[in-house]
Amino acid sequence: MAQHSRRQFLLGAAGTTAGALAGCLGTVATDGASNGGRRTAQASFFVVYDFTRHVATREADVHNLVPFGQHGHGWEPGPDIQRDVLGSDAFVYVGEGFQPWADKTVQNIREDGANVAVVEAWEGVDLLDTSDGHDHGSEGHESGEHDHDDGHSDDGHHEHDGGESGDEQASHTEHGGHADHDDQTEQAGSSEQGTTDPHFWLDPSRAKQSVRTIARGLSEVDPENESGYVENTDAFVERLDELDGRYRERLDGRTRDTVLVAGHNSFRYLGRRYDFHVEALTGLSPDSPPSPQDVKRAQTVIDEHDVEHVLAPVFESDRAARQLVEETDATAVLPLTPVPSLTQEWTDEGWGYVEVMEKVNLPSLEEALGVE
Repeated sequence: MAQHSRRQFLLGAAGTTAGALAGCLGTVATDGASNGGRRTAQASFFVVYDFTRHVATREADVHNLVPFGQHGHGWEPGPDIQRDVLGSDAFVYVGEGFQPWADKTVQNIREDGANVAVVEAWEGVDLLDTSDGHDHGSEGHESGEHDHDDGHSDDGHHEHDGGESGDEQASHTEHGGHADHDDQTEQAGSSEQGTTDPHFWLDPSRAKQSVRTIARGLSEVDPENESGYVENTDAFVERLDELDGRYRERLDGRTRDTVLVAGHNSFRYLGRRYDFHVEALTGLSPDSPPSPQDVKRAQTVIDEHDVEHVLAPVFESDRAARQLVEETDATAVLPLTPVPSLTQEWTDEGWGYVEVMEKVNLPSLEEALGVE
């Protein structure tokens, strides 16, 4: 029978209302203007907002454009968002193909000749190709193939890289209840080589490259404060190195090498970085509900790999995870998140990307991988 105590604690208010999600850590300004002559940066997604605010600290004001309770993937902004961006000094977004509305915003900046620097957070990051077949979602499952990429590039080449629980909130999370589904590939980037997995930030070494890219962008906009951006970046990169070291040290004693995620396939970078195998119920798109074949495959994974804990992405429905626990030998559901946003509880604790990775994802992975 399922044990949900830790999951319920971590989700807190998120398990009862979609309003318990947070798109930022602080107050989000909506006027887009510089504050007292300070530089202003607008970010299109929580993770890049969090990276940017650590780079900027006291040197610039950073705002997350996505409102409280939304995640920014399928969310469609109103005209005020365009005004905020055009009134800022920099627009930081994940990358082309990840958020169609952000791509349109970049296009508008360039067509209007606006004096707004565009910073693509995944520039220079080594992104995973979704067609490699080594990490399994509903698209392209190839049994028995476990290629654990040991080339964990700290500072990027460019292969091209590019989630969340609770039934009540499922329809209000990845797409925030305001989704425009004209582009069903919005979760993945694209390149000449094909579709790429955008969730690069789940690998702290790739996150470091993104942080440095953001720092360069802000320094070009605000050269007078370049030394401050460099200092802030070095401090945050050190935190990412420490996070990476904790993951390596604590997962080194694992007794299993496979985890099952009862949600969309957004955790491949974690598996590649720390040398474990990720089986996901569905593919990259959080829109895709699991099919009966997906559920059957997940049951087989549980049997073949003696899976005891099913990982349920926070902010996605945990119905499938609970069903798997009830119908198989798995014993518990644990939370995992690709950090697209924060719960109200995490916000109240003052958490950001690093804290969620350390206090939510790492303990769940330790249990799921049988760390001794």
